[in-house]
Amino acid sequence: MAKIIGDTDNKRSLYESLTRYNYFPNQKVSVGELPPSISTRQFTPEVAEKLTAIADDKERRASGYDLVEYKATRYNNVPRVLGLIHPKAYALLAKCVHENWGELKSISNNSCSIVKPEIHQEEERLMVMNYEEPLAKVARSHQKSFSKRFIVEADIANCFNSIYSHAIPWAAVGLSKAKRERGDKNAWFNKLDTYQRKTKRNETLGVPIGPATSSIIVELILGEVDAKLCTKGYDFYRYIDDYTCYCNNDDEAQQFIQDLTDELALYKLTLNLKKTVIKELPCAVEAPWVLELRGALPSRLNHASEHEPKLSAPEVLTYINRAIELNKATPDGSVLKYAVSLVLPHLNDDVAVELIEPLFNLSWHFPVLLPFLDSLMQSEKIDAAIYRAQFMEIIKINAVKRRSDGMAWPLHSLLGAGSIVDDEVANRVIESKDCVSICLLLEMGVFEQQIVDFVKDWLVLASAYEKDSYWLLLYQLYRKEFIKDPYGDGVFEILKNNDVNFLPGDKVTEAEKKCDEIKKGLTSEALKWLFQASEINGKEDDDKAEGEPPAF
Repeated sequence: MAKIIGDTDNKRSLYESLTRYNYFPNQKVSVGELPPSISTRQFTPEVAEKLTAIADDKERRASGYDLVEYKATRYNNVPRVLGLIHPKAYALLAKCVHENWGELKSISNNSCSIVKPEIHQEEERLMVMNYEEPLAKVARSHQKSFSKRFIVEADIANCFNSIYSHAIPWAAVGLSKAKRERGDKNAWFNKLDTYQRKTKRNETLGVPIGPATSSIIVELILGEVDAKLCTKGYDFYRYIDDYTCYCNNDDEAQQFIQDLTDELALYKLTLNLKKTVIKELPCAVEAPWVLELRGALPSRLNHASEHEPKLSAPEVLTYINRAIELNKATPDGSVLKYAVSLVLPHLNDDVAVELIEPLFNLSWHFPVLLPFLDSLMQSEKIDAAIYRAQFMEIIKINAVKRRSDGMAWPLHSLLGAGSIVDDEVANRVIESKDCVSICLLLEMGVFEQQIVDFVKDWLVLASAYEKDSYWLLLYQLYRKEFIKDPYGDGVFEILKNNDVNFLPGDKVTEAEKKCDEIKKGLTSEALKWLFQASEINGKEDDDKAEGEPPAF
C-alpha cells in the first residue's frame, strides 16, 4: 500500500518542504535555529519556479551569489555560521533537487544513517535533527555491541564547510563517469554541482549550513562512504557526520578508522583526530554529564505519565544550580542547554515564572539558552514586556560580540510582547551590521530611518556580493517601499508581486492558499487510489492491486 504521509515520493510535499519549510535553517525539533518571526512559508514552489525562469546575466553566471550569514552561538559561545541563501540561487538548487529526486531519493533508504530525508507530517519539513531518544539509542547500542569488544567513535572534521562541490557528481554517478562527462552541462549531476556552487559565490569548497539542500548533499556523499564500509562488513551507524562502529577486536577498530579515512579522502574529507577514539566495551552509551543530568531529575519523571506531578520551583532551581556546577567541569558538553531542555516539558505556569530570572542570568552568559527563554515567555502568566530592560542588556552585550542569535532572539521576544528597544540599543544593533537582527529591528516600526540611512551609506557603491550579504534586509526594505530595487534583475519584483514576506506574521497569502488547495487535491487523488486498491485486494484475496499511486 502506498505510503502517503512521510513518503518523499510525494514530489509536491518534497518541493514545499524544500522551499517553504527547510529553506532557511530550520532543522531542530523543539527550538529552531532562527526565531520563528523569520519564516520562508510564503516562498512557495510557484514562486521558486518564477525565479528560475529569470536568466542570470554574465556576471552572475561567473560569480554566483553571496549569502546572509547568521552567527549562532553554541554551548561554548563559539559561533557556528549558518547561511540564508539568496532566493534566486536557492530556487535554482531546490528545483534541481526536486526534478532529480528519482536519482537522489535512495539516500532516504540508507539504513546506516540515523537522520535521513523524510516528510515530517506536523512540521512538513524534510530534514529534522534532534537529540536521539535515549531509549532508542541505548537499545541500538546494546543490540550492536553484543559480543563485540571495542567501539569506535569518529567525527568528520568541519564536514559541511569541507564539502568539495565537484565531489557531488563523483558520489552521484561514480568518479569515472563524472570525470568522463564533466563537460556535459545538462547532466543532472553537473547541474547539481553548478547550482550548489552558485549559492556560495561559485566556490567549490563548502556548502551553507542550514538548508535541507545542504543536508541532502552531505547524505549523498556520505551515503557512498557508508556503502563502501558496508561491503567491508563493518557494523556501524552514522548520525549526520558522526560515525559509531562496533568491532570484535582492536585490530578491526584500527582498520575501521583507516578504511573510513581512505573512503572520506576520495571525497576530500578528513576525520577530526581529536574526536576519533577507540573505547573498550562495555562502556556507557551516553556521556557522563548526560547520565548525571538525567539521574538528577526526580525519579517520578523517568516513568512520567501526563498525570504525574510537575516539577516544583525548588526542584527546578536546585536542578539548574546543579547543572551550572556541572557545566564548569564539562567544557566539551552542552550541559546547560540539555538541562533546560529536560525540565521545560515538566513545568507548570507557576514554576515557569520562578525560572525566568535564573534563565535570564544564564542567557546573558550563554546565548544558546535564549530560545528556551522565549519558550517560557509563551506562558499566559508571563508578560515579556516586563523584562524589557533585561532583554536590552542581552542585546547590547551580543551586539558587541557580533552574535546574531544573541540579538535576534531577544528582539523576537520583544516584538511578540509589542515592546520596542530604546535608541541606544537600536544603534548598537545597526552598528553590529547583523542582517537578521536589523530586519527584526525594522519590524518594530520605529527605527526605519536609521536603518535606511545605514543601507544608503554603502548601497550605491556596493558590489553584487556586498548587496547579497544583506539581501534579506534589502528585500524587506524594498517590500515596505523604503528603498528602490537595488538589483533591477526582477527577483525582488517577483517576490513582492507574490506577497512574499520573510517576517510574515499571521498573514496567509494567496500563494499559500493555493498550496493548500493543491495539497487537498493531491490527497483526494491519493485516497481515491488507496480505496480502489483496497477494493481490488478485497476482491482478489491476497493479490496485489495493479497500477501505481498517482504521481505527485
